[in-house]
Amino acid sequence: MTRSPTLAEDLSYIRDLAESGQNAPLLGGRFLAMWGGLVTAAYIGHYLISAGVFGENGAAYLYMWLAFGILGGLGQFLMVSRMGPKPGQASAGNRVQTVLWTTAGLFLFVYFVSLMARVMLTGEGVEGFYWSVPMVLGLYGIGQFVTGAISGQGALKFAGIAAFAGVAATVFMTGTEYIWLAGAGAAFLAVCVPGIMMMRAEPSDTV
Repeated sequence: MTRSPTLAEDLSYIRDLAESGQNAPLLGGRFLAMWGGLVTAAYIGHYLISAGVFGENGAAYLYMWLAFGILGGLGQFLMVSRMGPKPGQASAGNRVQTVLWTTAGLFLFVYFVSLMARVMLTGEGVEGFYWSVPMVLGLYGIGQFVTGAISGQGALKFAGIAAFAGVAATVFMTGTEYIWLAGAGAAFLAVCVPGIMMMRAEPSDTV
């Protein structure tokens, strides 16, 4: 004859499930690694173009950023379509991470579409691209710090602080071409590296 579980055992079981869900590994590492790597490469490329490494071809900026958008959009689509349902997606950390980065992505899309429209229609507003660097890093910092606080991962909170340090550095460099190098370093350390670490920590079976 089997013994029926007591109320205390039931509550303990429910608590263990809740804690395991709360501590479930974050599943967005592949997205952070991809976007962090792309932004790092694009910022370095922008600096090299501005330094005349590829000659005086102003269209190089357009080609490079178009390639950035195409590769990023294609990569995002492929990763989302192939990811499918995964255990741990319902944890608080994963839900917060998804909402934060989706919202940040929509904001950046609206910002850059509006900025490019202004430049094309009026020939003004180029400074908006320079100011976008600290703004982008600020969004990275918010995303990493909040996700780290919710999930209890101190490394992500540190990555958020690193992104905020990049904001301070790039604000001082606004108007100079060195802003792209500083932005590249901050994006790599605050987004790409944590994304790779999250991918390595993601087990095949999570709660």
